[in-house]
Amino acid sequence: MRQNQYLVVGGSGEAGRSAITCLKEKDPSAFIITSTTTNEPVSNADLTFFDKKAEPGLSEKILADLKTHNLSPEFKALIYTPALGEVGFPIIESNPQQIKETLAICLDPLLALEKSLQPELTIAYSAFYWLKHTLAFYGSMGVAKYKADLWALENPKKRKIIRAGTFFSKSVRGISIVLQRTMKKTNNPDLLTLKSRFEASDQKFIDFFLTYAWEHEKEEFQNQFKTPYRPTERKDLSRGLELALNSNEPITTVLGDWSWKESELPKVPEWFRQF
Repeated sequence: MRQNQYLVVGGSGEAGRSAITCLKEKDPSAFIITSTTTNEPVSNADLTFFDKKAEPGLSEKILADLKTHNLSPEFKALIYTPALGEVGFPIIESNPQQIKETLAICLDPLLALEKSLQPELTIAYSAFYWLKHTLAFYGSMGVAKYKADLWALENPKKRKIIRAGTFFSKSVRGISIVLQRTMKKTNNPDLLTLKSRFEASDQKFIDFFLTYAWEHEKEEFQNQFKTPYRPTERKDLSRGLELALNSNEPITTVLGDWSWKESELPKVPEWFRQF
């Protein structure tokens, strides 16, 4: 029986590590190749490609490394995790250059790898970019997540999205740092509300920011479930991948203990169509 081969792009982040954990548990004999921007091997991966930034040319660099190691380009699944772009302002204010630069990290390398490798499944990660609080600060990242959803819906049998609740990560910490600076000079009413609530709190901004996001998630989804809301953790992302690998629907969502699947775009504001 042929050994299944997986490629996890961005294996050292929270999503990447959760993916590797899931794959090792689900398919113990799998050969897992991962990439990282660091020079340290990724734990539990069988092979790490070092110094691989999510940028134009990433696809060619990974293909070259596969050739150097004399590895087959046949993959059971390609799992793409990088998420970096302009944030700290309303999504609707994203300009073409910001969108272009964000897509060059969050989506374009995924499309290139999918085209070159043609894996059985291609999986990307998303968020609740259309909720009111997220619309106010997710910037061009929101556009990238929207376009990733559209991408998955075009071919749901071979493309999957894992949508996860807010959890602590380097990416979330980065968003909180930028947002804290942005709030000082904003006129956006939602950001001004966030600013006043933070100033009235007794928390560090990262702790306040996480609590603020969790409150909005609970408010939006609690009425759909009998079990109480809890914040999302890395283990939930592993559960999301396991569900997505066996799903007929293109979108799998994990939010704390809650899980559900979707086959349609969420109800986003009409102005998203301009992007």
